[in-house]
Amino acid sequence: MKSIFAALIFFICISLSNAQFKSVGLVAGAGITAIDVQNTLEYALSNWNNYSFVIKGYVEYELKGGSLIGGELGTNRLYYWEYPVPGYSWYNWRTEWTTNLVIYFSKYFNDKFFIKTGAGLHIFHDGTVPGLLIGAGYALSISDNFVIPLGLRIEPIFGTATPIAINLASGIKYTFK
Repeated sequence: MKSIFAALIFFICISLSNAQFKSVGLVAGAGITAIDVQNTLEYALSNWNNYSFVIKGYVEYELKGGSLIGGELGTNRLYYWEYPVPGYSWYNWRTEWTTNLVIYFSKYFNDKFFIKTGAGLHIFHDGTVPGLLIGAGYALSISDNFVIPLGLRIEPIFGTATPIAINLASGIKYTFK
């Protein structure tokens, strides 16, 4: 696993040596996490939901040929669960969140439509696991420098039961000219 990430970091460094700083932005979204919460945990749950939320900041560099390489840092809310503690009148509960860092490649078509794919790390309260990012969307230009990206984000996270966050997202992006 370490050799894969070392190779990825090496590739990114080589790619960035010819890249130009392009944009910064913020993205937020909401959706669902594809996971069977009831069967993922070992407890008889009294309440749970799989609502997903995401908020991330990102930077992008333009590579030769017009593709972008970027990095995101942010958080994902995956699901919530609670169960009664046997023999007591109280409940255990937790909302599963991750803090994550993702490196991705993005390509725009006609300066409007985009696709995005990448890999990263998700840090849970009890460990770190790898994850992927797959996305597509439309960039709504509001000025020469500002864009509102509207898109679909799918993030498989290779932890317990492999939750897959599926979010509709939007945000703001500032492009340096």
